[in-house]
Amino acid sequence: MDVELAEVRDFLAQHAPFADLPAPVLAALPAKLTARYFRRGSTLVAAGQPNTTMFVLRSGAVDIIDAHGSLVERSDVGTCFGMSSVISGGPSSFTMTAREDSLTLLMPGEVFHDLIRTQPAFARFFMQQQAGRIRSAVESVQVSDSGGAILKTRVGEIVRRSPVTTGPGTSIRDAAVAMSEARVSAILVTDGSPGRLLGIVTDRDLRTKVIAAGLSPDEPVSAVMTSDPQTVAADALAFEVLMEMTQRGFHHLPVVDEAAGRDPKDAPDAADASASEPGPGPASGRESGPARASGHVIGMITAGDLMRLQQANPVYLVGDIAHQTDVDGLARSASRLAAVVESYVAQDASAADIGRLVTVVGDALTRRLLNFAEAELGTPPTRYCWVALGSQARLELGLGSDQDSALILSDDHRPEHDDYVAALAERVVGGLEACGFPRCPGDMMASNPRWRVPITQWSRYFASWVNEPDPDALLNAQTFFDMRPVYGDNALFARLQSAVIARTPQSARFLAHLAKQANDWQPPIGFFRGFVLEHGGEHRDTLDLKAGGLVAVVQMARLLALSRGLPQVNTLARLRAAASVGALSAENAENLADAFEFISYLRLRHQAEQARNGVRPDNHLAPAELTDFEKRSLRDAFGIVRRMQGALAHSYQTHVLS
Repeated sequence: MDVELAEVRDFLAQHAPFADLPAPVLAALPAKLTARYFRRGSTLVAAGQPNTTMFVLRSGAVDIIDAHGSLVERSDVGTCFGMSSVISGGPSSFTMTAREDSLTLLMPGEVFHDLIRTQPAFARFFMQQQAGRIRSAVESVQVSDSGGAILKTRVGEIVRRSPVTTGPGTSIRDAAVAMSEARVSAILVTDGSPGRLLGIVTDRDLRTKVIAAGLSPDEPVSAVMTSDPQTVAADALAFEVLMEMTQRGFHHLPVVDEAAGRDPKDAPDAADASASEPGPGPASGRESGPARASGHVIGMITAGDLMRLQQANPVYLVGDIAHQTDVDGLARSASRLAAVVESYVAQDASAADIGRLVTVVGDALTRRLLNFAEAELGTPPTRYCWVALGSQARLELGLGSDQDSALILSDDHRPEHDDYVAALAERVVGGLEACGFPRCPGDMMASNPRWRVPITQWSRYFASWVNEPDPDALLNAQTFFDMRPVYGDNALFARLQSAVIARTPQSARFLAHLAKQANDWQPPIGFFRGFVLEHGGEHRDTLDLKAGGLVAVVQMARLLALSRGLPQVNTLARLRAAASVGALSAENAENLADAFEFISYLRLRHQAEQARNGVRPDNHLAPAELTDFEKRSLRDAFGIVRRMQGALAHSYQTHVLS
């Protein structure tokens, strides 16, 4: 009997919250528990029935089903369930069914309440949801705001003066005098004050359009203004706006407050920044970049304003890229990326922000390489849109990420244009490789002729993948359903995207296969909630954070977005958009988002450490690199992913798919 009790004690000691109990309390606990075996399909507790027992699963698997028949949780070995009714004293809200032959340990209600009363760590565990522990873990690794100001600052926060404006009928001479007196390099032309923005006149306009052109300074300022100028919303992220300004050669941007009368200091909380879906590219309107935003003008920002915001920031890297004249120069610029990421990891910037940072640099390199290619090859013979795929499309690039790209060509593309397009694609893919972004092992790049075709052919591709979800189609879905334009004619992308997202919500079989695919990427935790490590090879005794956690969340978010025809591509944006339309609960969306952020952060921190040591970054983390708190939090994150996989598998009945 003593041996059996010792085995139970040792089992409990491997699992929270029992692992935190004092040794004497833990040693005495097994004698107060009873063991009970449940055959597969049997009911442990039915919804509406009284329950005064907490269960601890020792072997097998138990499904927790709500009153509507939906799977809430699939308990694995070491987890506890049944405590909500023990705590409340009311009937069970859930039905608990053995999915497999299962052995449980039963804790009487009085024992449970005694531990809650006398053991603070035990009480905290059950008084907080697992998601709350993950949120605390996320916050604990992001405690510093000392360095990453530009990643969090909104444009409206750095507007320091009211706009200098004039009317369209003002003479050029008077406008120039007003600029001189106000000591500004640009003046806004408005219809009233602050009024509707009509145009902008800069120092450069006065030099090139007036002095050099011999235009009379008595002419109205409307004759030389740039009409309908690009603007930026006050709640846009400063670092994203500066990236756009650098890419497009802007030096001034009017700032508008889309909520008339709102103080620019009342910007949204910075935590919302990672949830906003990025716009498709430099030529398009977007939530957080230059666009023709409506609202009243509250001021002007310049590239210098943003550059002064923080001297040690990634903006300098992007600016450096924009000024390079050959691939060797780009490679030298790109070699600084690891140090920038390391700096922001050290400052505890979020994984979402760092992923956006790396992606912005990847986008900048791509655009500059396309500039080089067009300069060398000449004017493109057909309209095209260069699109990023996969993690770059989702703004989730990490150090060591490989390339995924494609070209959407106009339907006026002809065979005689093939050589030009092929040469352009190879120059960009080869250039990115020289800059540290490896070629895709699966050849999902624009250099592959299959992935640089007219838009009509792209439409056929997607229709085939959705209508006939065979293994190849599902493999392609992992990459091509995450697509974002980077350069060229964005209208081609918009046309293709609208057709795709209109088709997928009605494709039940395709969506079910996506759910099965998402469920196939199992987190690396075993029956005893221990980590399942690589058994051999160069990554022996490590966890694959990408394959074991991140991929599953990415695929679930993609499934949820496509099931509702949502346009978002970024994983966090997809989760929140899905919650907003009822595709999953707000709580589940937040849980998955927190799990994704925590796993992503550990991965980026690991990659930054590898880069600092001169090792090629990868996704394989040894648990020895983690503190006990981080190990427990990582198990919690993996548990959230596994339960959500189970819920989606149940909803889409993936067990009936071949």
